[in-house]
Amino acid sequence: MNSGKRVYCKVGTWLIVAALALLTACAGTIQPAETIGPNDPVAMSAIRQVYVKLAEQKSWRVKSTHVTEKKTTTTTISFAQPDRLHMVADEFEQIHVGGIAYMKAADGKWQKLPINFGNMIEQYRKDPSLIESTVSGATVVGKDVVEGKSMTVYRYYSSAKIAGGLASGGAWSKMWVDSAGLPRKIESEGKGQVLGFTNTSTTTSVYYDFGANIRINAPI
Repeated sequence: MNSGKRVYCKVGTWLIVAALALLTACAGTIQPAETIGPNDPVAMSAIRQVYVKLAEQKSWRVKSTHVTEKKTTTTTISFAQPDRLHMVADEFEQIHVGGIAYMKAADGKWQKLPINFGNMIEQYRKDPSLIESTVSGATVVGKDVVEGKSMTVYRYYSSAKIAGGLASGGAWSKMWVDSAGLPRKIESEGKGQVLGFTNTSTTTSVYYDFGANIRINAPI
């Protein structure tokens, strides 16, 4: 694989991770191994409200651990309204501001990219009802405790497709929601495709710093 394709595989893989965690993408083409049942109306309504609530927050961060058969990688995403995003991963760094995406190259210089994840977040901020088109088989799992706090747990299937099919994926996820109606943790198991390469993985995403003073500026 040449260097250009390696870059796009990295970009596509991590955007899929983020999209599946945040539900900020349109329907994909990866089919789940498990049969998807109908949405529980109670669970679907609650999940929709979680993302409405998330869209109201001026800022937040999420740290994801992504595990495949060959590798474990981590990424931290910082987000500030309406469309500013800073992604720091083990192997690359991206910034998305005002419809333009940037990536730091191996030589430390920044370059523009043809895709922008911030635009997808903005799309769902403006119309949270789009979330319902990405969620299937939603159920209420029950109650749990995370870091001493009571959470309600939901399970659902979601799919994502970005950059006109450059990358796509689907995953079963469990989401822990706090008493304020905000997501605190999402565990996903799924499969993605980037430039024709298929990858099975698990991802754990932890949300924090809601409302923090996060400043994200274009690097060039």
